[in-house]
Amino acid sequence: RRPCRDHREHTKQESRFMKSRFLPLGLLLTAVTIGATAARAQDGNSPTLVVMVSVDQFRGDLIDRYKSAFSGGLRRFLDEGYRFTSASHAHAVTHTAAGHATLSTGVFPSRSGIVANSWSHRTGSVWNPMYAVEDLDSPILGFEQVQGLPGRSPKNLMRTGLADWMRAQDSDARTFSVSSKDRSAITMAGQTDSNVFWLVPQLARFVTSTHYANSYPGWLNRFNEEVMPGIVAETVWESLASPELQRLARADAATYEGDKEHTSFPHLSSQEGGAAGPQGHNAWALLHSPADDAVIALAKAGLDEFDLGQRGNVDYLAIALSATDYVGHEYGPFSQEQLSNLINVDRLLGDFFDYLDQQVGEGNWVAGISADHGVATPPEAAQAMGNMEAERFDPGMKQAAVSQVFQEVSREGGSPEETADRAAQLLEERGVVEKAYTHHDLTRGELADSFAVMFRNSHYPGRAHRPLSPYGLEYRFGDGDLVSYRTGTTHGTPYWYDRWVPFMLMGAGVARGSSDSAAYTVDMAPTLAALAGIRAPDDLDGRAIYPR
Repeated sequence: RRPCRDHREHTKQESRFMKSRFLPLGLLLTAVTIGATAARAQDGNSPTLVVMVSVDQFRGDLIDRYKSAFSGGLRRFLDEGYRFTSASHAHAVTHTAAGHATLSTGVFPSRSGIVANSWSHRTGSVWNPMYAVEDLDSPILGFEQVQGLPGRSPKNLMRTGLADWMRAQDSDARTFSVSSKDRSAITMAGQTDSNVFWLVPQLARFVTSTHYANSYPGWLNRFNEEVMPGIVAETVWESLASPELQRLARADAATYEGDKEHTSFPHLSSQEGGAAGPQGHNAWALLHSPADDAVIALAKAGLDEFDLGQRGNVDYLAIALSATDYVGHEYGPFSQEQLSNLINVDRLLGDFFDYLDQQVGEGNWVAGISADHGVATPPEAAQAMGNMEAERFDPGMKQAAVSQVFQEVSREGGSPEETADRAAQLLEERGVVEKAYTHHDLTRGELADSFAVMFRNSHYPGRAHRPLSPYGLEYRFGDGDLVSYRTGTTHGTPYWYDRWVPFMLMGAGVARGSSDSAAYTVDMAPTLAALAGIRAPDDLDGRAIYPR
């Protein structure tokens, strides 16, 4: 299968860069760079608030495709901020939890331990399913006995994050993290033990767990009771794009979208969610743009409640917006729905940054924006754009073919390493996968294949994110192969469209500019730390990259 053009353009550059950057010498240079930049930040006008924003599934090309529709926060990043146009993740398993942990900790999943949204967890010789932020010993406050709402905490996160570095430097620093997804809010907060909130969509309530609090504060109860009903009250989802702006996206309605029936504006709760009663309506509303409205509203409430950035200390605010992911999975990145959603993201961020100017003071805060992963273009849409090789595969059939080969090889006997080697060779020979990698190969020194480097960056012993991972084997399907979801699209591959994400900085200490040099999401936390004069750990995979 022919690689997509964007991927071909970046592969050679990345292969050279990654092999040189992510070696021990690179780590030494990282420590020196961070220390020097942090010292310079302390000499200047350091911010009192650091804001890390993640827009879930915000693929790197979407900001340029839709930029003429932006007049708020995304436009402000473009007009006032510094942008790295070729930024990407450098790990293979491009999942939400892994991406957010990478942004906040400055290390790869191979060191943070958050290798995917879910994985098989080894305890002794037994493998059991594990969710990224699962912790049955930390139940959800107020729902301790409710099935379907298990406990949550950063227990599985093995590294500290930017929020932790701030509190280590100043015990009076305050941190706040909010998202509609638990795996986003928790991982963006690092290992901190307070002020982390996420949504239960069906209940239209923000919650937390006993890891973070013993009871809900009055201000949050008031927010849930007084503000949330208004946010989920709308029963019709209308497009925000004018007829002129609608030309930026493909035509509305496609049989490979959503439920194959309700595929165009306006979208109605009565048709798509309301039939399941109030909880069905809430879930419908909060799996689209209102999810981000709720998150931004709570971020404002948290800013006011804790006086973030207003007390002379350096505080931290993490905001993970998830509607782009919800919409993207159903309709794809070039849909009218995604265009409308991103217009809403732009407006919300514009309003929020104006609020920061008012409450914290312009010049007293710094923000970074990125994404946890990108997304594949739906193969039907890719075909319409000229890529006639794109096609949709049945994930069950693809995975069954992989398992069949492995079972065949396993019957021949031999050590686990020998079995993995033979299976990798046979999977490639039969064309079942594009390439297979054994754990033995991934962990034995320098790697010539940039994809192998990315799989190594996703490998954490005892946490298996693929069916054959417990047996020491990883693999990738072809570039462009969509191997899950009967409609819409998905992500999770090491290809450029799943790894390419925005990376922009704005605010105190940041001048307008851009760079097309390679940048990685592990650089976000150390870069923001340096701009705020916060000491980052010396052994990060990322480095401070803003050119002060």
